[in-house]
Formats: sequence, C-alpha cells, structure tokens
Amino acid sequence: MNCLFDMTQIAPEPRERRTQEERRAASEHALVSAAISVMKVKGVAGLTLAEVASQAGVSKGLVVHLYGNKQSLQLAALARLRNNFSKRFGAMEDEAPSIELIRRYVRGIFVGLENRDSNSRLFSALLSEALFQDQAFAEGVAALHNATTQFVLACLEQEQRSGKILASDDLEALATFIVSWVRGIIQIFCINEAAGANTMNLKSMLSLMDQTLNTMIVSPDAGAKAASRH
Repeated sequence: MNCLFDMTQIAPEPRERRTQEERRAASEHALVSAAISVMKVKGVAGLTLAEVASQAGVSKGLVVHLYGNKQSLQLAALARLRNNFSKRFGAMEDEAPSIELIRRYVRGIFVGLENRDSNSRLFSALLSEALFQDQAFAEGVAALHNATTQFVLACLEQEQRSGKILASDDLEALATFIVSWVRGIIQIFCINEAAGANTMNLKSMLSLMDQTLNTMIVSPDAGAKAASRH
C-alpha cells in the first residue's frame, strides 16, 4: 500500500471549540479595538455603532447586544487605553532611572503627534469631549489622565528615595504640573493643526521640555554645590 496514500487518509485532529466566554471576550476585544480606530480618525463625536461593527466585521446587533449603547463602548475603549498605558510603563520600571521613564513618556507623546491616528491625538480629543458629555464619560477620561499622573508621581518618588533634590516637596503637585504641562502643549498643537496654522516646532519644544525636566530634579552633589555658593 502506498504510504503517501495512507497519510492522506489520516483525519486532522479536531480543533478545540472555544467556550461562549472566550467567544464573547474575543468579540469585545475586536469591538473595542475598532472603536479606538474609529475615534482616532473621526473623533468621539464621529463614533457610531454601525461603523464600529463594520470595521470589526460583525453585525450592529452584536455591538448592541454586548455594549447596549455608544457610551458603554466609549467607556470600554477608555478602560482599554488606561490598561495599555499601565502595562506599557509598568514593564519599563526596571529598565531605567525614573527620570528617564518620564523622558520616555514625553518623547513618546511627541513622536505620536506626528501620526494622525496616534493615542496622543486621541486623548487630546477625549479631554475636550469630557467637558460636554456626562459624568460617567468624564470619570473615564479622568481615570486615564490620573493613571498618567500616578506613573509620573511614582517616578518622582523613586528619584526622591534615591536622594535626588526635587523642585518641590509636594510631589503630587509636581507630577500634576508635569502631566498638565505636556497635555497643554498637545492640545494647542492639535488645535493649531486643525486650524491649518500649526507653526509649533516639536523638536525644539521637546528639547525645551527636556531641559526643564533637568532643572526639576537635581542630584545631591549638584544641590550641595549650589548651596555652597550662597
């Protein structure tokens, strides 16, 4: 008997069937990803359940079944963005000094501004939209913003523990200042670009921000030298 013929008669092993929970999780993941993609292109106001369904390759009925309405899907998207941020920077904690992590965060945002579908631009739109939607949406945006502030705060606390002298003893206020400072620049950049009058030089702005960060965190030796001159 031909061996090749025998091999073709062997039935393939049956694939394991996914459970209902696994199928639901996969559908939710696809829909949230699609919602984020749509918002990056059309903004929060441009998000529709029909377009999300089309992009995810499912029926609108499934979107309604899983999320009920547009806002629930938006809140799920905000939660995804927040979790992704926490995972990304949490994985970096052992790779570099804390001030370097803050620099990476700032550089990553500025690089993201060069791409029209970046998370940097999306969050800028979300910040503006939070002023006009209801409390649940505002809370979702605030949670995402606060996750960033907590990350910067943790970096500053690590620098303080290592003996660095910071621009303020109120580290929570300092973290809030740094994040708000970056957010403000992003907002103005996006508004100017939408108006067709963007003259902001991102490279120069990043250099200025890097220099300013250096003045906020000083090594003990540098602080002692500065004190001895007075």
